[in-house]
Amino acid sequence: MNLLIGTDWVANRDWVLDEVADGVARGHKGLVLLVPELISHDAERRLCDRAGDTASRYAQVLSFTRLVRSVSEWCQIAAPKCLDNGGRLTAMAAAARMLSGRLKSYASVETRPEFLTELLNAVDEFKRCCVTPADLMAASVQTQGTLAQKLEELSLILEGYNSLCAQGLRDPRDQMDWVLEQMETSDYAQRHSFYIDGFPD
Repeated sequence: MNLLIGTDWVANRDWVLDEVADGVARGHKGLVLLVPELISHDAERRLCDRAGDTASRYAQVLSFTRLVRSVSEWCQIAAPKCLDNGGRLTAMAAAARMLSGRLKSYASVETRPEFLTELLNAVDEFKRCCVTPADLMAASVQTQGTLAQKLEELSLILEGYNSLCAQGLRDPRDQMDWVLEQMETSDYAQRHSFYIDGFPD
């Protein structure tokens, strides 16, 4: 793995495009430029400008959504369907309802849609940072008072929410877990070279 570190993001982007274009010129297949969804079309245009008309034979620009589709097609297995925002809200309400007898700090979650939305935002953050229910439970043991109680209840809620999603449609934030599972059991990653650019974080 090579990391390009610099403060000039335009120069960084151009370097990455040059690297992919060089691979195209050499006829290397399986080149993947992974970029955020919002700039994927612009990245495709720039790559074609840089690498020429034959770029699509050797390289592809993928967002995370397109990566799921690409891995699914490669492995010839359907990607799991995901909940939309309304489905996520309903699943969170159901998880809170199942735990209603064990919740104190979050006892009124089920009846307050704005609170459910805040919990889903927390779930997004946990999943982005790979924080599991077990991590939250361990943190609650090391803490005291109200914070300990809230961490424990967040652990229970996240576990309940994940359990519901495992039984039906997945949370969209779990798509990358699915992709990783497929990459570990197939030769997709071995047959592709990845260039990652454009993510501000």
